Amino acid sequence: MIDGHIHIERGDYTLDWINQFVSKAVEREIDEIRLLEHCYRFEEFVPMYDSVCAYSEYVNEWFHRNAGVHKLADYLELMERVRNERFPVECENHYLV
Repeated sequence: MIDGHIHIERGDYTLDWINQFVSKAVEREIDEIRLLEHCYRFEEFVPMYDSVCAYSEYVNEWFHRNAGVHKLADYLELMERVRNERFPVECENHYLV
């Protein structure tokens, strides 16, 4: 079985955090997990959303509370570490959505 849609946004970008997903996958007999993240979470992508933020004050406020909280390089570094780690389940990296 595959869980193909796991956002890692609610924790630190560490192997310990990834191991929590791996442990849960093992517990649920999942063979493969796919890790990903929304691009708006990275400060480098924030300017792309100017037109979206202009849509309404509600959207603008929500976006600026949640966006740009990570650096893309930190995510890519973690995904490289995940690729080099041996886990009891397959961990795929489906970078950004």
